[in-house]
Amino acid sequence: MTVMRRTFGQGVPDAAAVERIRAAIELERTIAAFDDGNVVGTAGANTYQMTVPGGSLPTAGVTMVTVLTTHRRRGILTSLMRHQLDDVHNRGEPLAALYASEAPIYGRFGYGIAIFAGDLQIPRSRAAFLKPAQIGGQFRFVDAEHAVTAFMQVWERVRPGQPGMLNPPAREWRAELADPEDHRHGGSPHYRVVYEVDGTADGFALYRIRDNHHDGDFASTLMLEQLVAATADAYEALWRYCLGVDLTARVSADNRPVDEPLPFLLKDARAARMLVSDAVWLRLVDVEAALAGRSYASAGRLVVEVADTFCPWNAGRYEISYSPQGSHCQRTTAPADLELDVDVLAALYLGGNRFSTLHQARRVNELAPGAIARADAMFRTDRAPWSPSHF
Repeated sequence: MTVMRRTFGQGVPDAAAVERIRAAIELERTIAAFDDGNVVGTAGANTYQMTVPGGSLPTAGVTMVTVLTTHRRRGILTSLMRHQLDDVHNRGEPLAALYASEAPIYGRFGYGIAIFAGDLQIPRSRAAFLKPAQIGGQFRFVDAEHAVTAFMQVWERVRPGQPGMLNPPAREWRAELADPEDHRHGGSPHYRVVYEVDGTADGFALYRIRDNHHDGDFASTLMLEQLVAATADAYEALWRYCLGVDLTARVSADNRPVDEPLPFLLKDARAARMLVSDAVWLRLVDVEAALAGRSYASAGRLVVEVADTFCPWNAGRYEISYSPQGSHCQRTTAPADLELDVDVLAALYLGGNRFSTLHQARRVNELAPGAIARADAMFRTDRAPWSPSHF
């Protein structure tokens, strides 16, 4: 933790921080690089299931990847990634996922941008709703322990239908909701709000208030960390709540889905300004299992030639077929319809990017006429992928 925090420009962890993180991570999946007995690089992974179109697959949530500035350009990161991906493969996890501190790093290890997300800024003065409220539930503040239970209940209702969503265990929720001072970034302690209908939690919001009280005027910001809703009613109700908190001038919300419905609820759709950037980078550790483990939007057959220099067990040609009876993927010697690198296939896997887009960027080579259109039709999803959790 000391090495990790030093790399990211943070202070040495105190005993409470060590114990909080110790409870949240999987030590048996945490590795380090050493120089003369001193830790100079780190990497970790947590064990998850990720929702993919039509199901879920075991996924390594890669985290805590660092190399000290004194030991850069020595191949340490490459050896950490080598060790980790070999371990993920041996565990039988078809996918690995991470948030990248710097975009150029992980493509060379086969990761591609599978999920984009947006940061919202909404001035309350322009946040009038288009239609009158029709809210049938109630809001309730909860303490941290009750929040773990309620938030997880809502989460598990939403997760099966949301590609890209993970299943963080209770220990991770407890670590997040412990709300240490160094996580507040100038904001208040957490506010934890649950929206209930007939006693059932249908959604929740987790936020802070950053005070900006000057000369008798309040221009504070509500910093929304999580808003997850299992119903359209709960979604609208929670946004109305957040945009209606008195003594605040704006709402900021990070890591929101790129297909956020909020602008269509407002009179001034332009009030919800979104800055989109990369979020989750995905790695297909077992291409065959990953392609067989998701469903497809239309029946069809596609043969793809995949190049993978870092995990050579994946390199080869795969036949993907889908019918009402299910998905199939197997190695084949049939002529390829498309040719692409494994990081590009990862970017396409959850449906957040289109084959036609990557083809235009010269990242997918079409070998058979019409293959790009057929691939777009098969890999299409109803919802943009989104991962509301950080790991």
